[in-house]
Amino acid sequence: MKINFTNKTNKNTIYLVINGKHKIKNKELKSYTENFKFEKWEDFKIDKINVIENNKKQTNIIIFIKNEKKLLENIEDIVIKLWNEIISTNDKFNMSFKLLKLDIQTQEIFIELLAHKLYKFSDFKEDKSKYSINIDSNVDENKIINKIESIYFARNLMNMPANILNPETYEEKIKEAFKNNKNIKIKVIKWKELKKIWAGGIYAVWKWSSHEPRMIILEYKINKENRFDALIWKWVTFDSGGYNIKPTWYMEDMHLDMWGSAVSLWIFKHLVETWYNKNLICAVWIVENLVSEKAYSPTDIIKMYNWKTVQIFNTDAEWRLVLADTLSYVEDKYKINNIFDFATLTGAAVVALGEDITVIEWRNEKLLNHIKTTGWALKEPTWELPLFKKYKNKLKSNFADISNCSKSRWAWTITAWLFLSEFVKSKNWIHFDIAWPEITENHSLYWTWWSGVMIRTIVEVLKKIN
Repeated sequence: MKINFTNKTNKNTIYLVINGKHKIKNKELKSYTENFKFEKWEDFKIDKINVIENNKKQTNIIIFIKNEKKLLENIEDIVIKLWNEIISTNDKFNMSFKLLKLDIQTQEIFIELLAHKLYKFSDFKEDKSKYSINIDSNVDENKIINKIESIYFARNLMNMPANILNPETYEEKIKEAFKNNKNIKIKVIKWKELKKIWAGGIYAVWKWSSHEPRMIILEYKINKENRFDALIWKWVTFDSGGYNIKPTWYMEDMHLDMWGSAVSLWIFKHLVETWYNKNLICAVWIVENLVSEKAYSPTDIIKMYNWKTVQIFNTDAEWRLVLADTLSYVEDKYKINNIFDFATLTGAAVVALGEDITVIEWRNEKLLNHIKTTGWALKEPTWELPLFKKYKNKLKSNFADISNCSKSRWAWTITAWLFLSEFVKSKNWIHFDIAWPEITENHSLYWTWWSGVMIRTIVEVLKKIN
């Protein structure tokens, strides 16, 4: 599926009719829209109407909306139903926003959500679909095209199977993606140096694997200040759970256990390619978590980068080990203004907030509120859970400074955050537990696995803070 920004028109048209207003030349369509009335329970309605124009059949999709407020309230459902109508024709359409006087943000949200819905992963199958949309809008076309392309590329990476995308091949893809940007330095730390710097969490998760782990740091230095905003991500290219092995129905999608990395990477990609004016780093350790005679096991004690010792209670809680070392390393090596990490950390997050709301855990309330306000406006809702220090008791170990996870069934999202907080000093740190909003098999807006949630929100937040 393609979205093209042009004033050229296809024969088929999508009309967005708000408050009954839209200039329609065809007499049959004009008469229909002028006589249309909502039922009491309807905020919007979508109809598909075929007419004859210049002796040719023309398909028209008309989206009736009561007012602009109802457009924003129902925008996800509108996009979903519009997509259903588009693919039922498998044809090309044109759509103009210029006649409607919609504000720029509303236009951007509509186009971005439509791009999400029209995404298709077809690298390994023949794709015969031919539908596309020509959009005539007064948004910043270069910015929104870059954002859409960044999200599509990230979603493609997420859907790659682990036999194709591993720590080694992913390094190649990163270097290829940024090879022409002279403002970016790429630093790669491999396993021998990993042993020297004593990043025990990463080493423990990796040490079985035939694919060497690596830390990749992308440094974008655009001004003279020696301070950076940091995007921290962890990529586990396949997560079996280790000796705490995952059961059937939980193992089959574990090539996707690197969602946070793609979120961070393509936030970074979009910003640096649209002339972001602040220094930014993006850092990740890439590993695999499988079972072998060399794999780490429950009750092992390891020493982390910041020299705290951790006793392993569950080998399927590997995310936090890798993420903790990465957070410590970045804070040690760089002067940081704000630090954001993204992790599919806990299944407990979906119990707390459901499938569509991202968990935020935080130290800076002003930054938290900015993220919440931006996310809800962009249809990427977030909500916070407390840093309730009393629950740190659940992470006690008799033989090490801390256990890698709680032995209790309760409050796993909070205790995971408490574990990570032992490895971060910054007061301007925000942690996102994006596990279920990223899994899209039950989300009718995204439908093809990884959603790319929080990319659009954090892009806007980083542009406005500092």
